[in-house]
Amino acid sequence: MSISLVVLQGPSASGKSTIQSRLGLPRIVTWTSRAPREGESEGVDYFFRSRAEMERLYEQGQMVEMTEYHGNLYGTPLQLVEDVVGGSRPRSVILDRAGAGKLRELYRERTLLIGVKSDKEDCRRRLESRGHDPSEIAARLGSFEAEVAALSECDLILNNTDGNLEKIDLLADFIREGLKTRDDASL
Repeated sequence: MSISLVVLQGPSASGKSTIQSRLGLPRIVTWTSRAPREGESEGVDYFFRSRAEMERLYEQGQMVEMTEYHGNLYGTPLQLVEDVVGGSRPRSVILDRAGAGKLRELYRERTLLIGVKSDKEDCRRRLESRGHDPSEIAARLGSFEAEVAALSECDLILNNTDGNLEKIDLLADFIREGLKTRDDASL
C-alpha cells in the first residue's frame, strides 16, 4: 500500500507551511468557521463554513477531526480524506497533534507523518514578523512544549532552521520522488 497523506504537524510558526510548499504536493484544503482574512479565497486557503454546520457534521461522524483555536473551529471532512485515500495522487495537510493522530489512527498505512520543529525563539520571531500582537504570540506559543513532545509520534522530524533549508529541499525532492505513483512502488 502506498502513501496518500503527508501530514505535517508542529508548533505554531515552526515552518509547516514552508515545508508544505517545498514538498510541492497538492494540499488538502481544510474547513474553518472563521471569516476569510484579507487575500484569502474560498477553496484555496480554506473552505469557510458556519460553526453550526461544522459542529453538526462532527456530531454525525463526518469530520475526521476538529479543533477550536482562538474561538474558531478548524476541521477536515471525512469525505475529503476518503477521496484523497481513494485517489492516485498523494496530498499534504497541516494539522495539530490531535488531528494528525486521528488521521494516523484511521489511515496508518496511507499516512506519512512529518514533524516540523524550530527553536521557540525562532517561532516567536516569526510570529512577531507576521504582526501578531503579544497576547496572540503568547497563546500560540503556550502549547509549544506539548507540540514538540508530540513529534515523537512522527515518522520523520525536520529541524526547520535557516541553515537546514537546503537539506530540507533535498529531502523534499526525495519524498516527492518516492511518492510518485507507479504500479510497483510504495513509500
